[in-house]
Amino acid sequence: MNPGDGKDYWQNEDEGPEAQYDEVPEEQHAEQSLSWQASEAIHHEKHPLWFVGLIVAAAVLLAASIFLIKSWTFAVLIVVMALAVGVIGTRPPRVMSYRLSFHSLQVNDKTFSMHDFRAFGVLQEDSLYSIVLLPNKRFMPSVNVYFPAEQGEQIVDVFGASLPMEHVEPDFIDKLSHKLRF
Repeated sequence: MNPGDGKDYWQNEDEGPEAQYDEVPEEQHAEQSLSWQASEAIHHEKHPLWFVGLIVAAAVLLAASIFLIKSWTFAVLIVVMALAVGVIGTRPPRVMSYRLSFHSLQVNDKTFSMHDFRAFGVLQEDSLYSIVLLPNKRFMPSVNVYFPAEQGEQIVDVFGASLPMEHVEPDFIDKLSHKLRF
């Protein structure tokens, strides 16, 4: 690789044999992107016992709000929240359209710049794989990007060319929602 030959390089020569993108002409740099569709989350089928557990938990909270706290407005809120959890829990996740380039990630109509993130990590949840994008901003939530396993290597390579890879673990809320099959 000669620096004076007018080609744009994704990786430097000193990055070793793991460099995946040897050389890409400047005119292709802006056009290169990967596209795929995947679920926005993992869908867990709810067993009838799940709904029984939801009703029991709502009934216990309802009884506590009426007899211990003596708040009818909180009791109404518990009923509304239990109904919302039941409806949202049965709804299947949407199919999202993803478009990834070296500079940005587009999820449906929302575009994220790679400069918004400090690193990424790869998680496997059940049979699905996801990229977790760790934001630069303190209060910005992480972004999960699900992808098909057959495109995984290409997708990880594109993220790896723009961001450093870190080891990520599911946080407490993710573990809890997985255990509750939500």
